[in-house]
Amino acid sequence: MPRGPTRPIRDRREALEAGQRAFERGRIEEAIQLLEQAVTLGTDTAPTHTMLGVAYARQHQVERGFEHLERAVALDPEGFTPRCALGELYLRLCVPEKAREQLACALEYATTIEQRAYVQSLLREERARDRRRVYRPSFRQPFWLLRRLRGGT
Repeated sequence: MPRGPTRPIRDRREALEAGQRAFERGRIEEAIQLLEQAVTLGTDTAPTHTMLGVAYARQHQVERGFEHLERAVALDPEGFTPRCALGELYLRLCVPEKAREQLACALEYATTIEQRAYVQSLLREERARDRRRVYRPSFRQPFWLLRRLRGGT
């Protein structure tokens, strides 16, 4: 059921807790408002940005999602959760090289068996998808350079 606008919260801890509750209950728009408010009030932490990144991705605002997930990784470079969330987003968007890179880091920083199992299942899923994938050029090098290297004009 739609709710009215969220009342302004002046305490960052209250905003963070309310945002997390809204996120867990699936009220993503409300969670985004509250978590953005928490960041504005000074809760510039990796978990806050990770939640915001996932929330924006669920709302199909992928660029905003990437911004917050990359900020979370910058704040906690050896954190499992930001790396795993960023890797999973790359995986869902079919950017396999970056997904593998982030998931490999997440696997390295995993501290529990469940975390390792989750990342390994994502990597298995990617390998299965890779076997079915049609080859496409990377476009990391300009195509005219490849033609010149092969001896073409």
